[in-house]
Amino acid sequence: MTLPIVRVRRPESRSLTALRRLGLPAAICALVVAVGPVAIARADGDPASDYLLTNQVFATSASGSLSPSQRHLLSTVEAVNRAGFNIRVAVIASANDLGSVAELWRNPRLYARFLGGELSLAYRGRLLVAMPDGFGFSWSGHAAGPEYRLLSAVPVQAGGDGLSVAALAAVRRLAAGAHLAPAPVRRPAARAASASNLWILAVVIGVLAVLGALSAVLWRTRHASSAPAPRSRLPAVRRQLPRAALLALAGCVVACTAVAAVIVASAIRGGARDSSLVTASSAAPSPRQAASLVTPPPFSWSPGQRPAPDFSLVDQSGGRVSLRSYRGHPVIVTFIDPVCRNLCPLQAKVLDQAVREMPVSRRPAILAVSVDVYADTRADLLRDFRKWELVRQWRWAVGSRARLTAVWRSYKIAVAVSRVKVRGTTITSITHTSAAYIVDRTGHERALFLWPFYPQDVVHVLRQLPS
Repeated sequence: MTLPIVRVRRPESRSLTALRRLGLPAAICALVVAVGPVAIARADGDPASDYLLTNQVFATSASGSLSPSQRHLLSTVEAVNRAGFNIRVAVIASANDLGSVAELWRNPRLYARFLGGELSLAYRGRLLVAMPDGFGFSWSGHAAGPEYRLLSAVPVQAGGDGLSVAALAAVRRLAAGAHLAPAPVRRPAARAASASNLWILAVVIGVLAVLGALSAVLWRTRHASSAPAPRSRLPAVRRQLPRAALLALAGCVVACTAVAAVIVASAIRGGARDSSLVTASSAAPSPRQAASLVTPPPFSWSPGQRPAPDFSLVDQSGGRVSLRSYRGHPVIVTFIDPVCRNLCPLQAKVLDQAVREMPVSRRPAILAVSVDVYADTRADLLRDFRKWELVRQWRWAVGSRARLTAVWRSYKIAVAVSRVKVRGTTITSITHTSAAYIVDRTGHERALFLWPFYPQDVVHVLRQLPS
């Protein structure tokens, strides 16, 4: 069956390279960068190029939350980076993860070069790409031949978590090739041990110096006592001086010993703590531990720092909806295409799950500003309520092109529309920044999430807001 008009929705990011070919999207991106200090609305073609600017692992999930293997990958990458082996990982499980550069699907080596170039202005370290067809590797200024030889021995497993497991094995093998085997467990502990040894040596030398001084004073005291006492108006002072010096030195020895014990205990405890952090990452976390891992938002602000721009639009029932009307309650302001069938439903599902995990009295409202001026009918909005199973705190916000454009600009959201005709069929493509702002009860922005993000990440920020 063919439809008279086909609306093709590409994922919500478009590459800067592709944007330069579109004119309007490029103008929007330039405007966004000029409007505010946070250049978050590049409307990039591949979501990973935005996400990896501030995070170490890109791993989308259709379920809306990370699996234990994905969390294991995240914790291991964090551990090797902490140990000095800088690397970022993009797990590309489907063509949707590539956004508008889907032509690079099943070509991990080429995509790794593309993604490395996209990140090069902010990150020029190691970059690993995992696809069902194998691995891609990029490192600015370095030949990738040695790494590809190491990766050739790593099998890519099939299945939902197969890519995450394969990426984990690849990271360990690359780290081992750089003499950080496997997921650097021992090097941080060795550093801590060597540091504690230096402290011990320094304290021992100090104590020996004090003991040497004490011996010298005792020797002088005995030598002076065997000689005839010279005449002096203050003989008692001469006799009491060695005893005072002896007491002072004894107190110094006790103090040095106490300080040495504290320093040695702190060094050993710090080394054990660092070692346990890295060692823990080499073992698969339990489901409870995996669910508790939180990735902080790429952007956050202090209370009262950034007032959230107010707006007044229309909700799915035809009533007025504004941000100011929610003063006194937390609000999530997000930007979604009501007729999107790719990433927008996933983002909606994540936000819904985050709201459901909050206590009923502290559940925030969700104001979903439409990025599609062609999908503002009540039928479209109500259909999403049924198909996406949205929470009752969800309210759509639609309006005229002028009103929506003003809201997009105030929140630095890039939106681009392109249409082409193929054999008489109109194909509409809308690309936009997939973002969610957390606004506190005073009407100030507190955090900004860029897709992909996860329910526990949002819940963590919401729980920190004052009730």
